[in-house]
Amino acid sequence: MVVIVHFLVDAGDFVLGRVTQGGPEMHVELERVVPTTGRAMPFFWAFGTEFEAFERSVRRSDGVEELRALAHVDGRALYRVRWMETTPSLTAAIAARDATVLEAAGGRTWSFRVRFPDHHGLAAFHEDCRARGVDLRVERVATLDAECASEYGFDLTPKQSEALSLAVESGYFEVPRQVTLSEVADRLGISQQAASERVRRAADAVLRRALLSRVGNDR
Repeated sequence: MVVIVHFLVDAGDFVLGRVTQGGPEMHVELERVVPTTGRAMPFFWAFGTEFEAFERSVRRSDGVEELRALAHVDGRALYRVRWMETTPSLTAAIAARDATVLEAAGGRTWSFRVRFPDHHGLAAFHEDCRARGVDLRVERVATLDAECASEYGFDLTPKQSEALSLAVESGYFEVPRQVTLSEVADRLGISQQAASERVRRAADAVLRRALLSRVGNDR
C-alpha cells in the first residue's frame, strides 16, 4: 500500500542542505515534483536578497559541478544544479526505494514529504539513513487514501492547518493586514521563517485544490 511520510532533517545531513548553508541565509525549496532518477535534485528555488553571494558560495562547494540561474522572479530565483558523480545524496537513498520526493524545503532544518510504494520501502529507506548517519525526525506517516482525505481534502498537515487558520483568523490576509507574519509566528511559538513556510504551503494547497480542481471539473 502506498504511504506518504513527512520528516525533518538537518541541513548538514544531506548535500543540498549543506551547500546552501555556506553563504547568506536563504530559504530553499525543491521544484515540485522532484525526480529522483538520474541526477538527484536538479532544480530548486532560493528566496532571499543576496543571490550573488549565495551563488558564489554554492559554486565553491566540493559536491557541485555546475550551478545555473534560470530565472529571477519576485525575490526568488530558480536554479539548476549539476552534482558531482560521487556526491552522496539523501534523494539517492530515496530513489533506491523507488520513492518520489513530493515536496522539500528549508533553511537550517528541512521538511520533506515523500511517497513510497509500500511500508517495506519506507522501512528500508529509514535503515539506509541510519547507516549513512542521517537523523530523520518523522512527523507523520499516512496511507495515500488517508493523506488525500485529510483536512477536508486540502492535504494539510496539522501544523499547516494550525498556522493557516491562525493567520486567517488574525487578519493576516486582510487589506490592510491586521497582524504581521512575525506576530503570527510568535503566537505559534515558532520562527518567522517556519511560520512563513507553513502558511504559504497551506495556502498553496488550499488554493490549488479549490481553484485548479474546479477548472478541471469545468472542462
